[in-house]
Amino acid sequence: MRFWGHIAFAVAALTVCSLLYAQSGDAKTALSVKSTENAVAPARGNAKKDVKVRAPVAVTPESEAAVITFVQRNHAELADLLVYLRTSQPEEYERAIKEIFRTTQRLAAIQERDPLQYELEVAAWTAQSRVQLLAAKLKMGSSDDLVKQLRAALQSQNTAKVALLKHERQKMSDRLEKIESDITRLEANRDDIVDRQLKLLTRAAAEGRPVKTAKKKSVSPSATKPAN
Repeated sequence: MRFWGHIAFAVAALTVCSLLYAQSGDAKTALSVKSTENAVAPARGNAKKDVKVRAPVAVTPESEAAVITFVQRNHAELADLLVYLRTSQPEEYERAIKEIFRTTQRLAAIQERDPLQYELEVAAWTAQSRVQLLAAKLKMGSSDDLVKQLRAALQSQNTAKVALLKHERQKMSDRLEKIESDITRLEANRDDIVDRQLKLLTRAAAEGRPVKTAKKKSVSPSATKPAN
């Protein structure tokens, strides 16, 4: 009985892990949005409050299946613990499903716009999940082998974080390169660009019709691959 109590504790720790991971993702998103807003207007509201306000998530057969599939694929040991928690502590099980489902939703949104970042985010989640599980096991009783496993898991977590940050850095670098290119083009062709715009506007005014300006297509940072 004591063993299963420790197992429940381990899963509860992993539930907190998923909550923290989801909140860290929300925080990065909020920070990115806030940085963009600051470039054009004063900051609105409190970023910390934005992170905390989340829509309630109901556990459905679909969301439960999505979580189980995700966990089985990325951390099979956690899937085994969830099976136990489902019958022994239904409330904790439901809480775990909700938090991990939030993580899968965030990751699904990332996958649509940046498949490479999705893979890196999943690796980071898996590494963090393993660290949390091993840390929970350590509370049950320490051993040289367990400490060795935890050290290896922490190293994997560090590697996953570095890989994710390098990817973010590359995207920012690509974006800055695109901005520099636009600045160079606009400065080098300033008179030609102004003359074309002036001609377009004066002709439209003379003909009494609205001016239709073509919207410039935005270039995604992930679309620009770094040179080998």
